[in-house]
Amino acid sequence: FLGGRAADRWPWGVVRSGLGFRAGALSDPRPGGARRVREALVRADLGARAGPLSAAAILFFLPAVVMGPISPFAVRLRARTVTTVGNVAGVLYALSTLGSIVGTLLAAFVLINLFGVLSIIHGLGLVLILLAAVGFIAARRVWAAVGAGALALALAVGGAAAAPLDPAGSVVFLRDTVYHTISVSDEGRVRYLKLDNYWQSAIDLDNPSRTVFQYSDYMHLPLIFARDLRRVALVGLGGGTVPRRYVEDYPGVQLDVAELDPAVVETARRWFDLPVGARLRVTAEDGRLFLFRSAQRYDVILLDAYLIDTIPFHLATQEFFRLAASRLTPGGVLASNIIGALDGPDSRLFRAIYKTFRSVFPTVYVFPVGYGRYGSEEVLRNIIIIGSMQPTLGAAEVQARGRRLAGRVRLPGFAEAAATLYRAPIRTDDVPFLTDDFAPVDALIPRR
Repeated sequence: FLGGRAADRWPWGVVRSGLGFRAGALSDPRPGGARRVREALVRADLGARAGPLSAAAILFFLPAVVMGPISPFAVRLRARTVTTVGNVAGVLYALSTLGSIVGTLLAAFVLINLFGVLSIIHGLGLVLILLAAVGFIAARRVWAAVGAGALALALAVGGAAAAPLDPAGSVVFLRDTVYHTISVSDEGRVRYLKLDNYWQSAIDLDNPSRTVFQYSDYMHLPLIFARDLRRVALVGLGGGTVPRRYVEDYPGVQLDVAELDPAVVETARRWFDLPVGARLRVTAEDGRLFLFRSAQRYDVILLDAYLIDTIPFHLATQEFFRLAASRLTPGGVLASNIIGALDGPDSRLFRAIYKTFRSVFPTVYVFPVGYGRYGSEEVLRNIIIIGSMQPTLGAAEVQARGRRLAGRVRLPGFAEAAATLYRAPIRTDDVPFLTDDFAPVDALIPRR
């Protein structure tokens, strides 16, 4: 709107170039104090949705407003007569749309993997400033062009001196990928893997087999219900804590892992000593596609691909659970690690997934991990859901099998984990079935 009014009042190319120059200067995050903005928002703890939205608005609202007028300026300057306005506008909008498509695909599939977010934004600011300098030269504004060129040079030199950014504090590795920001940190002799803002895996550097995050022990509970254990599939790798123990503890078991992000696989191998061998096959592929294409049948399928605020909806639907069930051997089981609550306002995601599980598996077991209450309020925790086609076992039989398997599983507290079977009724009438057509997992995620 403002650009249209300004273009009619000042229809000069130098004004358009000046807008591009300002947009470029505002786009570069270093002089804009982006780090201070992010740190202030983190301290304000606005939540997983409002925090990033606020950061994006603060950092990019002004450059977006300044870039907005450039399109109407381009139409005004390019159209020589009224009879050509339609053609000029059509060509410019076509170029704009093409640029949007190419820019989106290039950023997602190429640039983020090569350079990281900060360097990309810095580079975009430089490109805008350099294009403004070209415009100033065309308008014979030499000193303006010199000033733009000098600023671009200063930003380029400053950016080169600051990049790559070294990880701070206990962080020993940091990388942006198409899917996550991966960070590896050492706290004492324990190494942690973080995807975005959430802990994913941990390993004791002195005793790699020791459990750090309790939920990983619960991922062995399917052995209580599976008829056999010769082939296991795992969707979601993290630092490789679960597959490590399966390979170490169960000789002869073949483990196939599907991990969406190739960089997570590289990180697990480099920093968490993920085992390498014929019994552990890791594929960088979406878990649903992996199971769809697989000709294998599995005794146990494990799902460990849900983060607290990032739920791949296509791995939580009725159709997916049916696909997984079709890849199980007779007597096989499907187990999923979910972060949620058993009841209360934060329980809707868990209860929707539980309801969807029940629509596929006639027998479903729920094992909450650790303590889940703060006073009288149910809080977020790991919850393991296990689905089976076999008749339901009573709590006493589950505990008895857990005690009998304790020697084979070799995990301290395995029998105690088996005793955490949740037996209270779980309400599902107020949550939806999750299907490929309707899976509102973002609306069901606990608001934190």
